[in-house]
Amino acid sequence: MNTSRCSKVTHNGSGWIRRIGARPMKMLVRLAVGDITLANPKKVSRKTDMKNSYLSIALVLITTGCSSYDFEQNISAVNENSEVVFAGEVIAAKDIDEQNALKERAKTLLENQIGEAEAVELMLTKSPAFQKLLFNNLREGSLAAQTGRIPNPAFAFERMVKGSETEYGRFLTFGLLDLASLPSRQKSSKIAVEIATVNLESEIFSSIMEVRFAWLDAVAAEQRFSIAEDTFVALSASAEMAKRMKQTGNMTTSDRIRQQLLYSEATIALAKAKQTKITKRERLIRLIGLNDDEADTFSLPDSLPDVPETPALMEEITRNFENRFDVTLARLDYELALARTGVENVSSYTDIEIGLRNDRINDDGSISNKKGYEIEIQIPLFDWGNLQRDAMQAEVLSKQQNYKQVLLSAVSDIRSAYNAYRTSFDIAQHYQNQIIPMHETLLEEATYNYNGMIIGVFELLEAGREKSLAETNGIEANHNLLVSELNLKNVALGKPANVETGAISATKIKKKKGH
Repeated sequence: MNTSRCSKVTHNGSGWIRRIGARPMKMLVRLAVGDITLANPKKVSRKTDMKNSYLSIALVLITTGCSSYDFEQNISAVNENSEVVFAGEVIAAKDIDEQNALKERAKTLLENQIGEAEAVELMLTKSPAFQKLLFNNLREGSLAAQTGRIPNPAFAFERMVKGSETEYGRFLTFGLLDLASLPSRQKSSKIAVEIATVNLESEIFSSIMEVRFAWLDAVAAEQRFSIAEDTFVALSASAEMAKRMKQTGNMTTSDRIRQQLLYSEATIALAKAKQTKITKRERLIRLIGLNDDEADTFSLPDSLPDVPETPALMEEITRNFENRFDVTLARLDYELALARTGVENVSSYTDIEIGLRNDRINDDGSISNKKGYEIEIQIPLFDWGNLQRDAMQAEVLSKQQNYKQVLLSAVSDIRSAYNAYRTSFDIAQHYQNQIIPMHETLLEEATYNYNGMIIGVFELLEAGREKSLAETNGIEANHNLLVSELNLKNVALGKPANVETGAISATKIKKKKGH
């Protein structure tokens, strides 16, 4: 909130300030700076009273300040951080024009295939849940800034009539401790605003990473379904051929059953792959925020990115360790608990309110005035606040130990996540460079042997099935690598993701028999 707006709010109450003169506001300023001596200024002219009133207002504004939460500036800072905003731009659509602009951008993106970056940008432009996240943070930050302001004073006006006597009373009250604790309140408010700022960046990062994980899952499911479908078609033809050969007496019953079992396994595998594909795709659609028509035109790539030649180094991942979200938030929580202790420690003993009264009495044309003050002190007779102070001290110690634990866990989390990443990298690279090429060689050899009538068609189909299984495992290994890499980035910024890598089944190599 800017200064002019604060000044306007104060001026709205200037009517009663002019009526009771400058003395109440002078005393208010003195209380704010710690001097609670009630002065009796000399009578001055109305013009001087007005000047002093406005001067007092200005001094109070300077003393209290204007706590605020600059939401738009925080959004801009997040957009400039490429480690958080992977693609696109974060926009809080507050009006219809901004909402329409986001819709047009989403239409343009949906005209093409949706890669990982496009999926993230679509979520930023389409997702109502993401917009809800932004406005929830605006609420959090505004309430945090509000704690740095003191409660408004209360003004009461009364009119009493007794016979020919009419009495007008004006009464102004405010909390003395609220004024005395203002610097501590503003310090706590500043820390709370910092927490809201970090939470904004952290929550945006989590939303983006959730979409990236979902995109990887959906593309991997599409790729596995494609292989399962090819395997099903091949074994379906094999089962039909085995059935005819059994009818002509060219195949034993046991061989016929074996082929039928392979076909049944392929059927089940295809059904599972299809269900997984639908589940993963729909989850991505929900995260992005697509409607039915948009979901129908939504297309994904056919395969995941290839395994990189070299892994990322741990030094590159942990270069901004001290800026992790969890470390920063734990530190700010501890600082906030310390800052609040001073204010709450005093208020646990007592509370003090001071009031100013100005009465005007009209007794049948004879006018007189009464002025005075009232101080209300809460007496700590039954509750000295010791339990409240014990609770505050325990909270401070708890936040301190939590900060230490977060620092210790952060280092361990990094080591664990990086080890998982390197293991996934080695496995994925081994499948890409060793296992799948060897199965391709075996299938080529089986094809030559089949053409040379050394093996039969079923042995050839078995070699193809084993190659398909190796490719499926290779997809799973690549998917695990990409998931581990994203999780490593999450851990590096202090937002570990609750993700699990898929299991890879061992490929069984059977010894081929001659035909």
